[in-house]
Amino acid sequence: MLIDATNLSKAIGANYLFKDISFSIMPGEKVALIGRNGHGKTTLLKILSGEDHDYEGNIITPKGINITLTKQEHIEHSEQTPLEYIINSVPNYHKYKKILEDFEAGKNTNVNRYLEILEKFTEHKFFNLETAILSTLSDFNIPNDLSIKPLSHLSGGQKRYVEMTRMMFSQADLLLIDEPTNHLDYLGKERFISWMRKLKQTVIVVTHDRDVLKYVNKIIEIKDKKLDTYKGNYDHYIQLNSSNTLSSVKNYTSQLNRLKEAKKKMQWGLRMRAKSKAWKIRYDHWLRDYEKLKAETVKPSFWIDQDSVENLDKKVVDSYDKFKEKNIVIKMVSNREHGIERILVRDLSLGYEQPVFKDVNFSLRDNDRVYIKGKNGAGKSTLVKTILSLADNKQPVAKILNGKITQSNDLRIGEYQQEIDKKYLNLTLSDAIAISYQEKNIPVTDQKIMSLMSQYLFNPIQDANQKIKNLSGGQKARFQIIKMLINEPNLLILDEPTNHLDLPSIEELENALVDYDGAILYISHDTYFIKKMGGFVVEI
Repeated sequence: MLIDATNLSKAIGANYLFKDISFSIMPGEKVALIGRNGHGKTTLLKILSGEDHDYEGNIITPKGINITLTKQEHIEHSEQTPLEYIINSVPNYHKYKKILEDFEAGKNTNVNRYLEILEKFTEHKFFNLETAILSTLSDFNIPNDLSIKPLSHLSGGQKRYVEMTRMMFSQADLLLIDEPTNHLDYLGKERFISWMRKLKQTVIVVTHDRDVLKYVNKIIEIKDKKLDTYKGNYDHYIQLNSSNTLSSVKNYTSQLNRLKEAKKKMQWGLRMRAKSKAWKIRYDHWLRDYEKLKAETVKPSFWIDQDSVENLDKKVVDSYDKFKEKNIVIKMVSNREHGIERILVRDLSLGYEQPVFKDVNFSLRDNDRVYIKGKNGAGKSTLVKTILSLADNKQPVAKILNGKITQSNDLRIGEYQQEIDKKYLNLTLSDAIAISYQEKNIPVTDQKIMSLMSQYLFNPIQDANQKIKNLSGGQKARFQIIKMLINEPNLLILDEPTNHLDLPSIEELENALVDYDGAILYISHDTYFIKKMGGFVVEI
């Protein structure tokens, strides 16, 4: 057994993320950790890695186990080069290197110790470590000159490749990987999945990427502050979750019926208790029964994927719909006009001194979907930024070297960005929403802001004053959706919209986009999402 965790509890203030959870991880397992946004998945990884010590319970691991946790942000390492960052995380490299250098410089004369470390240095292939790291980064399209520049020079996708490389050289027994495919292009995602499948080490990965979930052999879900464990991959999880949820709905319905009957008895006893001592005794007994049942009747979280729901009996579906877990509510405003060509792109070549891409052609009318496909650096973001600049009557950074982009007069764009603009990070959630409305010259009241927060599963009281930079990845994604829909857009531009969202929120977003009658231009590497959206493919 690699990890034996018992009775783990973690609270933020007075609220528990999870309470008295127990689980075990066996060597070689590939485990996915899933759950609603903000329910403690990343926190649990930090506890397992030893980064977070503020918890209750016990974790037993074999002596000398090496555990490595990926990083989502690199703020404290931003001035390190990728090469330095990776080498610094390789166990014992600097320690062994110093012992060898000290001996060779005459500072240490212990020959036996020198020979012992020399053997270990050779065994771990440390003599060629820098070359091997640079070669791996190069395979991920990070050239040597960029590998020796600060991490702050790298894009989000490139930083993901750096993290993957760090994992490869970490010599870890247990890899804790948080949202690995965010920011990766489709080639990078394929590389990650292929690498993960070949790994002999144990992996715990936090992800809602359904393409990754297909290749794990255990799924652990944090739900209602507890853990549910499912053996198998995403397909097994979907089947078992549907069955388990329906049983839970049935049990909860029975509990409610028993509670209803107990309440009737208690209320009747309340009316009769003054008539005699015997009635008083009965009432006291019924009241205790009612209070006990009331305390035991706690509504679980219910969610079944939409495809499974469609195959259920109507009576069962009605019961599920009555109690299912609250989800985000995405309201799209219908266009008043239909069939208008929102964007026309003809023979487009974009670039700077040299073209990034050439001869791109497509058009977008209402109800059209266009999927922009291409690896990182191919020019997808350049195309999107140029369209947005022209829509705002600004000079694009890239030059239109050939061809043209034509836009309709009443074009209103809603944009979902992969990364939140830095100008919002130090604002509170309520202020960020208010300023987003101001930027679109649309008035908004405090009451509207509170309503929006509730609609997107924020707690209007607790979350209103949270800074955007302190929100979880899923919460930041929900803010992005709020911001995207402010101006009732007739064209949506989506850059990896399923990143960070949990499974129920992804499903709600997909359903809202399918029903949306405006035009959609999207970039995604989620094959499930791409299949759902469909549309014309433009490969750059």
